[in-house]
Amino acid sequence: MTANRTPMGFNTWNTFGTNISDKLIRETADMMVKKGYLAAGYEYLVIDDCWQEKDRSPEGRIVPDHNKFPEGIKPVADYVHSKGLKFGIYSDAGVRTCAGFPGSYDHEYIDAATFAEWGVDVLTDDFCHY
Repeated sequence: MTANRTPMGFNTWNTFGTNISDKLIRETADMMVKKGYLAAGYEYLVIDDCWQEKDRSPEGRIVPDHNKFPEGIKPVADYVHSKGLKFGIYSDAGVRTCAGFPGSYDHEYIDAATFAEWGVDVLTDDFCHY
């Protein structure tokens, strides 16, 4: 498959670092539409590292930080989609993310299924702590 243009989007890390939340992602989606980013070709809004809890659920699922995302990730993804944007999320191929949160190593299948359930369109992946 050949892309007609480079996929463009906004990743939260360089602007917000660890200070992300449901409210901030919704505000960013609104801003991307209002300021013309979507019209200019920006199609992705990607949450970077530090969105999850420090430990997985007893069933082995990755869990959103309950303080930052009290309703979970799916409602955020749905909101981003409602603005005409695609939604992305960060993970890591290692045992931990660069910031020390659970990575996908040995949990690839359950994480992929979880991200799909949440409506994630694109996954960004690092290779820390492998």
